[in-house]
Amino acid sequence: MSDTNSNAVRELRRALYEQQRTIFILRSQLVDQRAVVLQNLTRLETIEGYMGNNRGERFRPRFSPIAGVELGQLGRRLEMRERRRQNQADGTSNNAAGSSASGRNEGENDPSSDSAPGTSGNLPPTPLSSRTAATSVQQNGTLGDGQGTSQNGDAAENGPGPNGILEAHMNRARVRMVRDEMVHRALQQQIEHQHQYLLQQQQREQAARQQHIREQLDEADQLHEQILEAENDENQDPAEQQQQQQRQIMQQQLYERNVRLQLREGRRFSSGAASSLVVPPAQLYWERECLICTELPANFYNRGCGHVCLCSACAVNCVLHKIATCILCRAPVNGIYAFVR
Repeated sequence: MSDTNSNAVRELRRALYEQQRTIFILRSQLVDQRAVVLQNLTRLETIEGYMGNNRGERFRPRFSPIAGVELGQLGRRLEMRERRRQNQADGTSNNAAGSSASGRNEGENDPSSDSAPGTSGNLPPTPLSSRTAATSVQQNGTLGDGQGTSQNGDAAENGPGPNGILEAHMNRARVRMVRDEMVHRALQQQIEHQHQYLLQQQQREQAARQQHIREQLDEADQLHEQILEAENDENQDPAEQQQQQQRQIMQQQLYERNVRLQLREGRRFSSGAASSLVVPPAQLYWERECLICTELPANFYNRGCGHVCLCSACAVNCVLHKIATCILCRAPVNGIYAFVR
């Protein structure tokens, strides 16, 4: 029997060791997951910092190596796209200037242009002053359209001029501002959605891991209790174990017999018959607590019915107040005696 208990203890200890190892692995995995979440949050914050820096808010974030590489690639792509747009805009302006210059040369070589003296073709081009450009901006809402008139002649024949170049630059600036704002809003929404998703995912994973760890700890506590019980059983002598088993059997038999006696007394009392249960102290029905104060142990019994249901203080009070019936079964009191266990 001792060999069986020893084997059981060893198996329980081995199971407890496996449980503790599993708990350690789960905790290390939880730490790794937290590190990954922190890295993702750092990347999101660096992207937000880059957007703030791009808007000219004088924000200088310190990027991690991974975020620096990603942001560098993003900046190079944006610069290449801006250069392509600049080249296309310059090519368009050069073509327009070339076509206007060719048209002007043809007008000078045409003899019909000299037949009308005092026309605008014989006059030099009048430059557009800053005041005229400001007036054009206030009236039309745009800084010139390449076809605005001056006080002395039509400026459309002189090519785009400073007004057209300034308009092209302003249009490109507007497009760039609108594009940057749209990109910023899209990135902001994406960052917010990603942040919320990461937080929710982290909360779900943390709750699941904590629940799993609690279950593992509960199982480990149960195994530990089983190990202690097995060790206690192993340390006891076979003779003591046998005596303890016999005591438990005797207590169970005594309890069952007392319950039968109490049921029989209850039936006699309910039928109206007088109680005549007089038993020796070894067969008394014993209440663990006093039925009156429910605080002190019951150690006094009624000789008429044999119910041990009073403590010493309550028994004295019953004698002083001349209570003539049993509190439990209402049988006549023939005397209250102490019960020595």
